[in-house]
Amino acid sequence: MTGLRERKKQRNRDAIARAALRLFDRQGFHQTTIPQIAEAADVSPRTVSMHFPAKEELVFPHREEELERLTERVRGRTLDETAPEALRAWVEAELPGWEERHAEHDVQRRVVERDEHLKAYARGHLGRIHDLMAQEIARDLGTPPDAPEPHMAAAATSAVLEVLEHHTHDRGGDVATRKAEALALLDKATAFVSAGIRELQQSATPNG
Repeated sequence: MTGLRERKKQRNRDAIARAALRLFDRQGFHQTTIPQIAEAADVSPRTVSMHFPAKEELVFPHREEELERLTERVRGRTLDETAPEALRAWVEAELPGWEERHAEHDVQRRVVERDEHLKAYARGHLGRIHDLMAQEIARDLGTPPDAPEPHMAAAATSAVLEVLEHHTHDRGGDVATRKAEALALLDKATAFVSAGIRELQQSATPNG
């Protein structure tokens, strides 16, 4: 169970991130200063920097925790589960939190779309997911991580995540409908990529 101190720390962190996003949306990422964010969140500039050492992290306040959970889920998958199938399970687990932060994500996307630097930062995060998936798909296939097949499958997986993000946030409807549509889309992509992985596994066996 999370202690009182940790809950307070998380509330402060969330308040800082929300205040920063509002300012970024109103006046631009580069035009917004750390002291302005601190004033809006009613904390000190030092507290802002303690929670978010890089200013860009204020735009993506949940990314590191999400990546940690993805890494844990994919690396801890069962023997009969491919890396893309583990990623699919991670997405399903994350969806409720994403839906709760739907309004925040809308602001985040507006801020990112207006700034090339933030677009590059977001691509860097997607690149980290690609590298993780390539490494774990290579483990599925029993090939070196730098072999072409894991990277092709990882690229397909990364593309699916981009499509999923746009699909989830660009469509109206109630939460349950959006979740069902997102998972149906992900299921199709996961089946496609995982089928390719299993075919390569079979072709690599002596009797495949």
